[in-house]
Amino acid sequence: METKHTARLVVRETDRTRTVPVDSLPFTIGRQADSNLYLANAQISRRHAVIHQDAEGFFLEDLGSRHGTLVNDARANTVRLNSGDRIGLGASDVTLLFVTTLDPASTRAILSQISSRSSSSGSELEKLALFLQAAQTFNNTRVLEDILSTMIEYTLRLTGAERGFVFLGDSSANLALECALNCEGQRILNDTTISHSIVRDAAESGQEFIIGDVSGEGQPVGRESIVVHELRSVIAIPLRGRNSDRLLGLLYLDSRLRAGTLNRIGRDILHAIATEAANLVENARLVQAERAADLLRNELAIAASIQQSIIPSDLPVFPRVRLMAKTVPCTEVGGDFYDVIPVDDGFVAIVADVSGKGVSAALLASIIQGMMYAQLKSGTSLVDAVNAVNAFLCSRVSGQKYVTLVAVHHRYSGAVEFINGGHISPILVHQDGRIETIHGGDIPVGLLCDATFHSIPINPPPGARLVLLSDGVTETEDPAGIQFGTTEITQELAAPDPIHAVFASMRRFSCGALPTDDCTMLVIDTETRPLTAAPEK
Repeated sequence: METKHTARLVVRETDRTRTVPVDSLPFTIGRQADSNLYLANAQISRRHAVIHQDAEGFFLEDLGSRHGTLVNDARANTVRLNSGDRIGLGASDVTLLFVTTLDPASTRAILSQISSRSSSSGSELEKLALFLQAAQTFNNTRVLEDILSTMIEYTLRLTGAERGFVFLGDSSANLALECALNCEGQRILNDTTISHSIVRDAAESGQEFIIGDVSGEGQPVGRESIVVHELRSVIAIPLRGRNSDRLLGLLYLDSRLRAGTLNRIGRDILHAIATEAANLVENARLVQAERAADLLRNELAIAASIQQSIIPSDLPVFPRVRLMAKTVPCTEVGGDFYDVIPVDDGFVAIVADVSGKGVSAALLASIIQGMMYAQLKSGTSLVDAVNAVNAFLCSRVSGQKYVTLVAVHHRYSGAVEFINGGHISPILVHQDGRIETIHGGDIPVGLLCDATFHSIPINPPPGARLVLLSDGVTETEDPAGIQFGTTEITQELAAPDPIHAVFASMRRFSCGALPTDDCTMLVIDTETRPLTAAPEK
């Protein structure tokens, strides 16, 4: 039966990890835009490397790159690739993890093919070689126990041992029995009659133990379990990761009735079996981790979609004002939000920043946004709405999370008041370009149960612009660690499209580095200011 193999690269960059299928061969890697794997990194050559496939599998070829290609930390020109190999590209911080997958049906077919062979000694070694071929391409956690059981079965036949056990775990304290068989193919359900001291010592030392009649030394001192359980031969070999060299588990074999039979196979074969068992476990865990990462990415994409639908992309229209807003999360979902809520006498504009980042901050931001919307739409005053949010946060998260916010109540009459709960001060931009910071405010919302919040009236002159920012904008850093601030962006704040101007200036200031905090900006323009550009959604 022809086996089917697929390959993929787990691409680990500074700011993200992604999985790219090797679905077109030859598969090119480099900084050139038409590469199958395009990597915009100055340390990577335009045409850096290429992956080919032949009858024996996949191999990597360096294309004369300036800084070279590494496979498992060794310089490589042309090298055969195995699942789990780590590829480094020059002096860049990009790492590629090469993963191959054997179709589960093909895996089971190979195992069935092994089982159908004869039981002669020569055939057993042939079977082992075929098994190792299957093991090298194994990548499906659902059949891990089946493959480990098959491995034990043929290891027992080749060694003449009577029982075989595979334990999984990263230390002697947490090794757990994964599967076990006796020489008649019957499953063993517990490990009560093995030498646990040998298992522990092999796991802790990282060294193999071959004890008993096989070594000709008799029963060793201090191994009472060997005497109690009448064990005549014992082998324990740690299973170590090929890439990490950390403990993954342990292969244990013993015999109670037979003596000296373990010499039928050399240590090299036992080491080959142990190495492939470790590869099985390592690949299975890699697949599990990738699936968990894929699930998390999908969940984050759904969360980001929900968050984007809650934050208004089309702002409401009101007489004599123009509204503009933008938020850019530093991860898939963010703890910043803005909203513009119509009320009977005008509207309330809000910019808020929940402490922390990621899913927890985004979840709380959505709750706070919903609370503010419901409170204000029901006719609650701005002060009472913020007090309600404060009481909720103090009663439910008890200071573990808080939110800074600035909320502006803009009335049709032209009167304006705002509440500042520990947030960046609003900025008033006069028609002549002069910038005025509106000071005053209270502590962040959700820190103290007995905190009080008060509104501050302001009287913006005709044609003035009110700008609300989150600290992700002002605290953006350049490569030297200097913060962006607001003192150097007078021209941008007075531009016809201030959001586009400020965010472009911020990107230039940070030399294109990705933001480390969520960035949000909301602008309220009055009618007398010339409207020469459409607001950015």
